[in-house]
Amino acid sequence: MAVYFDHRIDAPEGSEVPSQLTWHSSLSVLAVASSSSTNGGNVDLYLQQGEFVERCHLERLHPPTVMRWHPTKPLLALGWENGEVVLLTHPSGDQTVLPSTHVACITLLEWSSSGSRLVTGDETGALALWKVDARGRLQGNHLVKHEYKKPITCCIFRPASPGDDVAMLARASVSGDERALDKFSWKGAPLKMGPQEGLAFYVSTADGKVHSVDENCKTSTLLSVDGSIKKLLFLEKREVLAVITETMMLSQYTLGPEGGAQEFMKVKLSSKSGQNVDIVWTENGLLITATGEQVIRLWDLDGDDNYVLALDETLGKEILAAGTSHGRIAMWKMLQWGSNLNLLAANNSTTVLILCEHVMSAHFSQQVAAVQLTPTQLNITQFSSGGHLPLQSDMHIKGVCVTKDTVTVWSGKQVTVYELSGTALRNTGSFPCDSPVVAAHGENLYTVEPNRVQIRTPQGTVKQLLTFSKAEGNPVLLSVCQSYLVVGTDTAHIRVFDLSRRDAKAQSSAKNLADQISNLGALRSVKCNASGSQVSILISQLNGRPDHKVYFYDVEMDTVTHFDFFVGRPSSGLLQTEESERQQFQGTELSGRCPVSHFWDESEPRLFVCETVPISSESSSTSFLDSMDVSVVTLFCTQEHGILLQDCYPKPSGLQALLALDVPYYYFSCKHGEKDPGSAEISATAPAPHRRASSPPWCPDELYRDFVGWRTARRRPATPCSTSASS
Repeated sequence: MAVYFDHRIDAPEGSEVPSQLTWHSSLSVLAVASSSSTNGGNVDLYLQQGEFVERCHLERLHPPTVMRWHPTKPLLALGWENGEVVLLTHPSGDQTVLPSTHVACITLLEWSSSGSRLVTGDETGALALWKVDARGRLQGNHLVKHEYKKPITCCIFRPASPGDDVAMLARASVSGDERALDKFSWKGAPLKMGPQEGLAFYVSTADGKVHSVDENCKTSTLLSVDGSIKKLLFLEKREVLAVITETMMLSQYTLGPEGGAQEFMKVKLSSKSGQNVDIVWTENGLLITATGEQVIRLWDLDGDDNYVLALDETLGKEILAAGTSHGRIAMWKMLQWGSNLNLLAANNSTTVLILCEHVMSAHFSQQVAAVQLTPTQLNITQFSSGGHLPLQSDMHIKGVCVTKDTVTVWSGKQVTVYELSGTALRNTGSFPCDSPVVAAHGENLYTVEPNRVQIRTPQGTVKQLLTFSKAEGNPVLLSVCQSYLVVGTDTAHIRVFDLSRRDAKAQSSAKNLADQISNLGALRSVKCNASGSQVSILISQLNGRPDHKVYFYDVEMDTVTHFDFFVGRPSSGLLQTEESERQQFQGTELSGRCPVSHFWDESEPRLFVCETVPISSESSSTSFLDSMDVSVVTLFCTQEHGILLQDCYPKPSGLQALLALDVPYYYFSCKHGEKDPGSAEISATAPAPHRRASSPPWCPDELYRDFVGWRTARRRPATPCSTSASS
C-alpha cells in the first residue's frame, strides 16, 4: 500500500503567488513561476522534498509566460512577457539569454524529442528555430525565422519515420533469416537506419491555420480551420494529426507523403464556455478532456463512443475537491505530475506542495514486527510477549528495521533509533545520514555511502568501514538474517559478511552476478539465509522489467541456480520427489508468474518463501500488493537435492504483503483499519493457512502447512509435536 508524503516548497521570503508548475520528465526538479502586476515575475527550482535551489533563482521586471524542460537534460527554457527567452541550467544556475529575436510576449516554447531543436514563438506571429548541442548549449543564432502575422498558439514535432531495427535484424541474421541477411548484403535493399529524432514540425496560429516546417526549415500552409486553434495532437501509430479549436471542434487529418493533409473526421466536443481546457490523446486513440464541467469526458474516436467520469465541484472554478472516508477534504488549484519517481506538485493558490509516493514500510525480525500506518506513525508488535506499541515520529518515515531490542527509522536525511523497553519506546540516538537503506544487528547500524558500508553506533559514530572497489560498485542493498549481512551493489556484485564477531568479516570475495546471469540490468533485492550460505536475488532485466526468476547464490560452492516462475520449474532437480506431494499442488498454477518479494526463514537456513504475481501484472509499481492473484510459494533449498517446491497457496484476501517466515508461522501485513479476515483450516488437498487467534490485525500470522495441529499438540504434554519444517 502506498502513501503520499507532502513537502511544502521552501519558497524564498517575499515570493509571489505561484502561477505555473512544471516537472522535468525524468529528474526530480520542479520549476515554479510566480508573478504580480507590480513586481514582475520570478522562476525558482525545487528538489524532491521542496528544497529551494538558490543558484537557480531568476527575476525579471516582466512576468514569465511559458516554461519548458529539455526532454533529457536539466535545462529549462523560459519565455517572458517582453519577448525574452532564457535557458536556465540546473544545478549550476547558468543562464543563457537567446539573441534578441522576439519583441512581444512569448506564447510558445517547444523542444524536439531529443532536445536538439527549440522552437520559440510570440503573439505577433514570429517563430524562430534554434539548435542546441549534445551538452545543452545554444549553437549561435537561430537557424530560421518565420513571420506568420498572427499569434502562435501550438507546436508539435512529427516523430521520425521508423527505420530498420538493427538489433532485431542482427538476431534474425544469426538465426538464418535470408531477408534479414539481405539487408546487410550489398545485393539487398539498402538498410534504412532512420533519423534519431523528427525535425519536421507543425505550428498553428490564432487565425486557424496550421503550417508545416520541414527538416530544411522550409514552411508551407498545411490546412485551415474556423477559429483559433487550441491544441495540436499527433497519433504516431496511425499517423493522424488532430486539430482542436477554441470552440472545441475536433478535426482529424491523414498526412500524405508529399506534405498534404486530408480531413476524414470532424466532431464537436462538449465543453463549458469560458473555461480552461486540458486535453490528452492516448496512443490507443482515447481522447480525454477536462473542460470546466463537473465531468471528465473520455472519447473513443475509433469506436464512436464516449464516457463520462463525474466529479463534484462546488467550491469554486477550476478547483478539484475530494472528500475522504476520514472526513478530510482536499482541494487543488493546479496539479502537475512529473519526474520518474511518481511525484505530484499541487498548487493551492497560496503555496506549492510536493507529494511523493512511498510504499508503506514494514519489517520483521526476532519476533518483533513494525508496520507503517501513516507517513509518521508505526505500530510495533512483540510476538514473544504479545505487546503492541505505537511509534510516532517527527519525520517522514521512509524505512524501518527492527531487532529484538530496537526499532530504527530513517527519512533519507535522518536516522533515529528507539530502544524497546518493556511497554515503552525510548529514543537512544539520532544523527543526520542520507543513506537510502539501513540495516541493524545487535547494537550496530549499517548505512551506505559510495564504495563502502559504514558500521555505526546508535548515536551515529562510525566504528568500521566495509569497502568495495570501483569495479565492485556502490552498495545500494542491505539485508541481515541472524548474524549475517548481505550487500548488493549498483554493478550487480554481492558479498556476505559474518557479524558474529566484534568486527564484521567477509565470508568470501565479492561475486559479480553479471557473469552468471544473462540480461541482468540491476539488482532489485538480495536476502541471505540464517547460516550465510545462500543468497536469494531478484533482478531487473536490461529493459527494466522484473525478471521472472528468483536466483540463488551458494556461497560455499560459488554457484548460481534459479527457480523460473515463468515455466514453474527450477534450473535443475525435480519439482517434488514424491508423486503424492506433487498432487497436493495441482490446484495451484505456478507458471506464468513473477516473484515480487522473498524471505528466508528466521532460523531454518534451507527454507525460503516468496510472493509471486502473474506476468501480466508485473510492474515496478506497488499495485501488485493489492491484487487478489498473489501466490505464496515456499521452496526447500539444499546442496544435495537442489531446489524443491515445499508449499504453495493463494495469499488470503485482506492481507497486504508477506513480512517473514519464522517456523511455524508466516507473517503478513494488512491494511490499517481493515478487519482481520478468518481463514479455513488447512487440508491436504487444498493448502491454506491457519491464523493464530492472538495476532494483531495489522500484522496477522499464518500457520505453516507442515505444522497443522501443532497448537493442539502443545496443549498435550504427553504427545509432543515431532513435525519439523523440513518434512
